[in-house]
Amino acid sequence: MNILMVEDHRLVADAMQIMLTEIDDSITITACYSTQHALSVIDSGKRFELVLTDLFMPGIDGIGLLVGLRNRDKQIPVVVISGSDDDKYIRTALENGASGFIPKTLPGAEMIAGIRQVIEGGRFFPERFAALDNQLRRGDKTSYGNQNATGMKPGQKQLQVLQLMADGNSNKQISQIVGISEATVKYHTSQLFKLLGVKNRTSCVREAQQRGLIQSFEGSTSEAD
Repeated sequence: MNILMVEDHRLVADAMQIMLTEIDDSITITACYSTQHALSVIDSGKRFELVLTDLFMPGIDGIGLLVGLRNRDKQIPVVVISGSDDDKYIRTALENGASGFIPKTLPGAEMIAGIRQVIEGGRFFPERFAALDNQLRRGDKTSYGNQNATGMKPGQKQLQVLQLMADGNSNKQISQIVGISEATVKYHTSQLFKLLGVKNRTSCVREAQQRGLIQSFEGSTSEAD
């Protein structure tokens, strides 16, 4: 089994590799220390049966990796392993297609059990998220593409760019995540400015949040591209 592990702390990555050998000594692990590197490995055509990713990393974060895999139509189970078990982060991972969320505070044996459960085709989330997981798997969530009260209806790609912008990604990072050119990202951004009647990224995100078009993850934006 080939596993892609994305973890920016090399000491943690080394410990995880040792732990994963307890599942199956035939496991092959490709370690990447940034999401950008991981996406380039994916784009090279190498196949993986499982992705393990940290949540908070410099540059593109773990949610960006989930979005990037979805845009590339990669049906690979992804387990987010994070030092935080805050509900908003778990929910965001769920809504972006994660198959599991494992807090780093779990004992090693429980982490291994959770990863093994996903490998075997299951899912692993804190019990309090069981209902939300079932709801999302049925496709019952409200789409950000639904027309809002103002009548404005951006396209799905524009909404995706908008959400990534809200999560603090630059145009270059968004282009890497979505798999489109930076020029195309700038085009979508300019169209969003027109649709929302704003002149900069911060105002664009704020207006979109007020209209209920996007959710807030990190809640940070940057004027710099």
